[in-house]
Amino acid sequence: MEYRQIHYWQYVPGQEEEEVLEAALVMCEKGRHHETLSEIAAFITKHTGAKHVLIGRLSDDMQNVHTLVMMEDGKLQDNFTYSLKGTPCEETMCQRFCYYPFDVAASFPEDEDLDKMGVTSYLGSMLLSEENDPIGLIVLMDDKQIANAAFAEHLIMVLSPAIEEEIKLMKL
Repeated sequence: MEYRQIHYWQYVPGQEEEEVLEAALVMCEKGRHHETLSEIAAFITKHTGAKHVLIGRLSDDMQNVHTLVMMEDGKLQDNFTYSLKGTPCEETMCQRFCYYPFDVAASFPEDEDLDKMGVTSYLGSMLLSEENDPIGLIVLMDDKQIANAAFAEHLIMVLSPAIEEEIKLMKL
């Protein structure tokens, strides 16, 4: 099993990537509405090429995740709840950030959904409250290695405050 914390990689965005990151910042400053998380997921899909984008909220007991947005090939899917046990998301919640460039389904045999979805590559980041408590996660998954994972991580980091704010508003 290969695991990398890519947030320690040296990474300098190119001009096109800088423009995407600027657009992400503008998106974060826009007013919120009921489709904010879906728009953010679609933006991530468009600019990373990830087949699956998941934004989820942790259950109160921190054992399960309820998806707030599940996107596949740019299309919204039905939301669902799943257990963290035996998933790469469980590792994400322990490490704050995880990247499995290939063979993630084989690395987590208890997570049968990865195999069913044909997931090869996984990139996940923990979402935090203002008190730095875990409240959820954002995940990119693909049937091939995620292209430019360092940029994908950077994009997620730029968008995370808006996602975290939206999750907080949903709990009120």
